[in-house]
Amino acid sequence: MTGITNSFNVEKMIQMDMGMYPETAPYRGYVSLIVAQVSNISDATTITIRVCRDQLGDQCIVTDTTSSIFTGLTTATKGSACWALNAFAGVEENDQLFCFIKSNNGSFDLDYLEITWGDNK
Repeated sequence: MTGITNSFNVEKMIQMDMGMYPETAPYRGYVSLIVAQVSNISDATTITIRVCRDQLGDQCIVTDTTSSIFTGLTTATKGSACWALNAFAGVEENDQLFCFIKSNNGSFDLDYLEITWGDNK
């Protein structure tokens, strides 16, 4: 996803399928870590994430949380941000989470967003 700037944009929402079976099963799990890999960093030093139950970003599961961007050792235009949640989360209706991200300044491209989790059994 290209051109992430300093405001949340519902058109740049990242839908995360949490892999429940069947697909209509509600998500219930222990969220450990969220990792964002970014590139084309231009003046951004932090990333703020919001994780929601809905595509419009109105029903938060994880409220706005900021992480520093740690740039690569060989290039300052690529980097990563991580959020350690260590929390149980759930969605009643299905197994979809909707993530929104923004920079503090400038812009970056999101290469991928990954959620590490385990079930609550």
